[in-house]
Amino acid sequence: MSGPKRRKAKYKATLIYADEPQLLLLTAQSVNVIAVAIPDADETKSMFLAATATRKDWQSYMDGAVDLRYLFTYPKSRLAYTFDLNKMSSGEVMLAPFTDALPEEYLPESRMFSSHHTEDLPVEPTAVGAETLYVDGEWDMPEFGAFYQRYSDVYSFIAATRNWANAQVDAQSRQRIQNTFRTKPFEGGFSYVHFFQELVEKVLRTQRLGLERISYASPGSVVISGEDELFSDMNEIIPNFLDNRRDLSKLYSSLYKYLSENHYLKMSGTAFATAPAGEDYIFLQAEQLTEMMGSLNFETVKALTGGNALVTAKIILAFYRRLEEASAYFAQGRVNFTDLQ
Repeated sequence: MSGPKRRKAKYKATLIYADEPQLLLLTAQSVNVIAVAIPDADETKSMFLAATATRKDWQSYMDGAVDLRYLFTYPKSRLAYTFDLNKMSSGEVMLAPFTDALPEEYLPESRMFSSHHTEDLPVEPTAVGAETLYVDGEWDMPEFGAFYQRYSDVYSFIAATRNWANAQVDAQSRQRIQNTFRTKPFEGGFSYVHFFQELVEKVLRTQRLGLERISYASPGSVVISGEDELFSDMNEIIPNFLDNRRDLSKLYSSLYKYLSENHYLKMSGTAFATAPAGEDYIFLQAEQLTEMMGSLNFETVKALTGGNALVTAKIILAFYRRLEEASAYFAQGRVNFTDLQ
């Protein structure tokens, strides 16, 4: 198995400058490459250690969720290189693969975040809206994590369907959302876990959820940043679910039972597409459930799956389960949209 090869990278920006460049951002085709200055005995050289960064990892770094050292040491998919900045020509450098263990003296110090940059780097705006959730009762950390995950799943699913249907959202973002709906087998639980994880990652920066402040007192509060319009959707869909839980549960059970009895639950979407028996009935049942939950457009979900009835139904059922789990915390009185004091 051959290792990484030499490749060219384009200079994009200097991020830290102290007497001379200390941290650079490059791009190799469409891949971000972060590069930190390293010592070298030859004073005629200006050597750098570089590491590739996935879109997700780079965004996490820019958002302050991970430090610079993390990009060089933790991601399994990252590739390491060295290059001499003094040999840059026409804005390009040649990256030489570095396959040995990274020496400690080459690595940046821990806790060096993007806020330490000395030079400005234009970035997309972040979320400016905020939602305060009021919490009460007894909690442990895993419980709060489970609630926040389900709240995020519901929020991100609504955001994804809205963004895909919005012609003003850039084509690349819309294509990534569509790919998430069409590239999963949806045969078992992990398909759904990965599906919702990917939707969370594909939320626009101006919509991305973030924990801004937590008060652990009981009663206490949690302040979450995000998009106000989507928070309004959450303020509607959860109370609506609680008000119509009995009828929604019947619709869910009816559709789930039909898929189970016909052995569709373990069938892949691709297999169903070749012999779509019961398609009209499945679409009808899924549409009724979607419309009663509210805040979702059934035709958008249907279009995102490429008109596959089984995949559409399975996704709607999975969304229902996450909405039910998030709503349960409100039903228990442990989370509220309004301060009851």
